[in-house]
Amino acid sequence: MHAKSLAGAALAVALSAPAAQAAVLNAGFETGDLSAWTYTDGYVEVVTEAVDATGGGAPFGETFAATEGDFFAELTAGPEAGTYTLLFQPFTLAFSARLNLDAAFLAYDYLPYDDDAYVRVFSATTNEVLFTANVTSVGDQGHTSWTRLASGKLAAGDYVLEAGVRNIDDGDSDYSSRLLIDNVAIAVPEPATWALMLLGFGGLGGMLRRHRTAQVAA
Repeated sequence: MHAKSLAGAALAVALSAPAAQAAVLNAGFETGDLSAWTYTDGYVEVVTEAVDATGGGAPFGETFAATEGDFFAELTAGPEAGTYTLLFQPFTLAFSARLNLDAAFLAYDYLPYDDDAYVRVFSATTNEVLFTANVTSVGDQGHTSWTRLASGKLAAGDYVLEAGVRNIDDGDSDYSSRLLIDNVAIAVPEPATWALMLLGFGGLGGMLRRHRTAQVAA
Protein backbone atom coordinates (compact mmCIF):
# COMPACT_ATOMS: atom_id res chain seq x y z
CA MET A 1 0.00 0.00 0.00
CA HIS A 2 1.36 3.43 -0.95
CA ALA A 3 2.16 6.08 1.66
CA LYS A 4 -0.66 8.24 0.30
CA SER A 5 -3.12 5.38 0.75
CA LEU A 6 -1.93 4.72 4.29
CA ALA A 7 -2.16 8.38 5.19
CA GLY A 8 -5.68 8.42 3.78
CA ALA A 9 -6.59 5.40 5.90
CA ALA A 10 -5.22 7.07 9.01
CA LEU A 11 -7.18 10.22 8.22
CA ALA A 12 -10.34 8.14 7.84
CA VAL A 13 -9.70 6.63 11.29
CA ALA A 14 -9.20 10.12 12.73
CA LEU A 15 -12.41 11.40 11.20
CA SER A 16 -14.35 8.41 12.51
CA ALA A 17 -12.92 8.77 16.04
CA PRO A 18 -15.70 11.03 17.43
CA ALA A 19 -18.29 8.39 16.60
CA ALA A 20 -16.14 5.64 18.07
CA GLN A 21 -15.58 7.65 21.23
CA ALA A 22 -19.22 8.67 21.76
CA ALA A 23 -19.60 5.80 24.18
CA VAL A 24 -21.83 7.42 26.84
CA LEU A 25 -25.42 6.98 25.73
CA ASN A 26 -28.11 9.63 26.29
CA ALA A 27 -25.23 11.79 27.50
CA GLY A 28 -27.25 15.03 27.57
CA PHE A 29 -30.54 13.43 28.70
CA GLU A 30 -32.13 14.79 25.54
CA THR A 31 -34.42 11.76 25.30
CA GLY A 32 -36.28 13.43 28.17
CA ASP A 33 -35.78 10.37 30.33
CA LEU A 34 -33.05 8.26 31.96
CA SER A 35 -32.63 5.76 29.13
CA ALA A 36 -29.23 3.98 29.24
CA TRP A 37 -28.59 5.10 32.84
CA THR A 38 -28.92 3.13 36.08
CA TYR A 39 -30.27 5.15 39.00
CA THR A 40 -31.90 5.15 42.42
CA ASP A 41 -35.56 4.84 41.56
CA GLY A 42 -37.74 7.70 42.76
CA TYR A 43 -34.87 10.09 43.49
CA VAL A 44 -33.42 10.83 40.04
CA GLU A 45 -35.37 12.58 37.31
CA VAL A 46 -34.82 14.44 34.05
CA VAL A 47 -35.88 18.09 34.31
CA THR A 48 -35.75 21.34 32.37
CA GLU A 49 -35.24 23.55 35.44
CA ALA A 50 -34.03 23.33 39.04
CA VAL A 51 -33.97 25.88 41.84
CA ASP A 52 -31.81 26.31 44.90
CA ALA A 53 -33.04 26.17 48.50
CA THR A 54 -34.47 29.70 48.25
CA GLY A 55 -36.73 28.60 45.41
CA GLY A 56 -34.62 30.54 42.93
CA GLY A 57 -35.97 33.84 44.17
CA ALA A 58 -34.18 37.19 44.17
CA PRO A 59 -31.87 38.55 45.34
CA PHE A 60 -29.76 35.50 46.28
CA GLY A 61 -31.55 32.59 44.63
CA GLU A 62 -30.55 30.87 41.43
CA THR A 63 -32.56 28.98 38.84
CA PHE A 64 -30.67 26.35 36.85
CA ALA A 65 -31.35 25.51 33.20
CA ALA A 66 -29.66 22.92 31.00
CA THR A 67 -26.11 23.77 29.93
CA GLU A 68 -26.84 22.22 26.50
CA GLY A 69 -30.12 21.15 24.94
CA ASP A 70 -33.29 21.23 27.01
CA PHE A 71 -32.85 18.60 29.71
CA PHE A 72 -30.55 17.58 32.55
CA ALA A 73 -30.56 15.09 35.42
CA GLU A 74 -31.44 16.08 38.99
CA LEU A 75 -30.48 13.72 41.83
CA THR A 76 -32.22 14.27 45.16
CA ALA A 77 -30.75 12.87 48.36
CA GLY A 78 -33.00 10.13 49.70
CA PRO A 79 -34.60 10.12 53.14
CA GLU A 80 -32.25 7.48 54.57
CA ALA A 81 -29.41 9.32 56.26
CA GLY A 82 -25.99 8.42 54.90
CA THR A 83 -27.28 6.56 51.82
CA TYR A 84 -26.30 7.92 48.42
CA THR A 85 -28.78 8.50 45.63
CA LEU A 86 -26.87 7.23 42.59
CA LEU A 87 -26.80 7.76 38.83
CA PHE A 88 -24.28 5.79 36.78
CA GLN A 89 -23.45 4.28 33.41
CA PRO A 90 -20.67 1.96 32.21
CA PHE A 91 -18.91 3.04 29.00
CA THR A 92 -16.02 1.91 26.83
CA LEU A 93 -13.25 4.01 25.31
CA ALA A 94 -11.81 2.76 22.04
CA PHE A 95 -9.00 5.32 22.25
CA SER A 96 -7.31 7.34 24.96
CA ALA A 97 -9.56 10.31 25.77
CA ARG A 98 -10.95 12.58 28.47
CA LEU A 99 -14.43 12.61 29.96
CA ASN A 100 -16.15 16.00 30.31
CA LEU A 101 -19.44 16.94 31.98
CA ASP A 102 -21.24 19.71 33.88
CA ALA A 103 -22.28 19.39 37.53
CA ALA A 104 -23.78 21.59 40.25
CA PHE A 105 -24.53 21.00 43.94
CA LEU A 106 -27.53 22.55 45.70
CA ALA A 107 -27.39 22.30 49.49
CA TYR A 108 -30.88 22.21 50.94
CA ASP A 109 -29.59 21.54 54.44
CA TYR A 110 -27.57 23.44 57.05
CA LEU A 111 -24.72 22.53 59.37
CA PRO A 112 -24.19 20.31 61.26
CA TYR A 113 -26.11 18.27 58.62
CA ASP A 114 -23.29 18.20 56.10
CA ASP A 115 -24.96 16.73 53.00
CA ASP A 116 -22.46 15.94 50.27
CA ALA A 117 -22.18 14.98 46.60
CA TYR A 118 -19.56 13.65 44.21
CA VAL A 119 -18.90 12.66 40.61
CA ARG A 120 -16.24 10.11 39.73
CA VAL A 121 -15.03 7.91 36.88
CA PHE A 122 -13.57 4.53 37.75
CA SER A 123 -12.42 1.22 36.35
CA ALA A 124 -10.66 -1.86 37.69
CA THR A 125 -7.49 0.23 37.99
CA THR A 126 -8.72 3.85 38.08
CA ASN A 127 -10.72 5.91 40.56
CA GLU A 128 -10.73 9.60 39.64
CA VAL A 129 -13.00 11.96 41.59
CA LEU A 130 -14.03 14.82 39.31
CA PHE A 131 -16.29 16.78 41.66
CA THR A 132 -17.05 17.01 45.36
CA ALA A 133 -19.18 19.47 47.29
CA ASN A 134 -20.94 19.62 50.66
CA VAL A 135 -22.76 22.02 52.94
CA THR A 136 -19.45 23.01 54.52
CA SER A 137 -18.03 24.11 51.16
CA VAL A 138 -21.07 26.09 49.93
CA GLY A 139 -22.56 27.27 53.24
CA ASP A 140 -25.95 26.63 54.79
CA GLN A 141 -28.45 26.09 51.95
CA GLY A 142 -25.89 27.42 49.49
CA HIS A 143 -24.97 26.09 46.07
CA THR A 144 -22.31 25.95 43.40
CA SER A 145 -22.89 27.22 39.88
CA TRP A 146 -22.68 24.84 36.97
CA THR A 147 -19.08 23.60 36.88
CA ARG A 148 -17.42 22.12 33.80
CA LEU A 149 -15.45 19.03 34.78
CA ALA A 150 -12.73 17.19 32.89
CA SER A 151 -11.05 13.93 33.76
CA GLY A 152 -7.40 13.21 33.25
CA LYS A 153 -6.48 11.31 30.11
CA LEU A 154 -8.12 7.89 30.29
CA ALA A 155 -6.58 4.92 28.51
CA ALA A 156 -8.67 2.78 26.19
CA GLY A 157 -10.80 0.42 28.25
CA ASP A 158 -13.98 -0.04 30.27
CA TYR A 159 -15.13 2.57 32.82
CA VAL A 160 -18.09 3.64 34.92
CA LEU A 161 -19.27 7.24 35.32
CA GLU A 162 -20.97 7.59 38.72
CA ALA A 163 -22.65 10.50 40.53
CA GLY A 164 -24.10 10.52 44.04
CA VAL A 165 -25.67 12.79 46.66
CA ARG A 166 -26.75 11.99 50.24
CA ASN A 167 -28.30 13.36 53.40
CA ILE A 168 -26.20 13.36 56.54
CA ASP A 169 -28.03 12.55 59.79
CA ASP A 170 -31.26 14.12 58.61
CA GLY A 171 -34.20 12.19 57.20
CA ASP A 172 -36.40 15.24 56.56
CA SER A 173 -37.10 15.34 52.81
CA ASP A 174 -37.54 19.12 52.93
CA TYR A 175 -33.79 19.33 53.50
CA SER A 176 -32.70 16.87 50.79
CA SER A 177 -29.79 18.32 48.84
CA ARG A 178 -29.51 18.05 45.04
CA LEU A 179 -26.86 17.18 42.47
CA LEU A 180 -27.32 18.29 38.85
CA ILE A 181 -25.62 16.57 35.87
CA ASP A 182 -25.58 17.57 32.20
CA ASN A 183 -23.62 17.60 28.94
CA VAL A 184 -21.53 14.45 29.36
CA ALA A 185 -19.05 14.19 26.49
CA ILE A 186 -16.02 12.19 25.42
CA ALA A 187 -13.19 14.46 24.25
CA VAL A 188 -11.42 12.76 21.35
CA PRO A 189 -7.60 12.67 21.22
CA GLU A 190 -5.90 16.00 20.66
CA PRO A 191 -5.05 16.99 17.05
CA ALA A 192 -1.35 16.55 17.86
CA THR A 193 -2.02 12.87 18.60
CA TRP A 194 -3.66 12.35 15.24
CA ALA A 195 -0.84 14.25 13.52
CA LEU A 196 1.68 11.85 15.04
CA MET A 197 -0.42 8.90 13.90
CA LEU A 198 -0.57 10.29 10.37
CA LEU A 199 3.20 10.80 10.34
CA GLY A 200 3.66 7.27 11.60
CA PHE A 201 1.46 5.82 8.88
CA GLY A 202 3.20 7.97 6.30
CA GLY A 203 6.59 6.74 7.45
CA LEU A 204 5.39 3.14 7.30
CA GLY A 205 4.14 3.72 3.77
CA GLY A 206 7.52 5.09 2.75
CA MET A 207 9.27 2.03 4.15
CA LEU A 208 6.90 -0.30 2.27
CA ARG A 209 7.41 1.61 -0.96
CA ARG A 210 11.21 1.48 -0.64
CA HIS A 211 11.02 -2.23 0.13
CA ARG A 212 8.85 -2.79 -2.94
CA THR A 213 11.25 -0.78 -5.13
CA ALA A 214 14.18 -2.83 -3.82
CA GLN A 215 12.36 -6.06 -4.68
CA VAL A 216 11.69 -4.84 -8.26
CA ALA A 217 15.36 -3.82 -8.69
CA ALA A 218 16.51 -7.24 -7.52
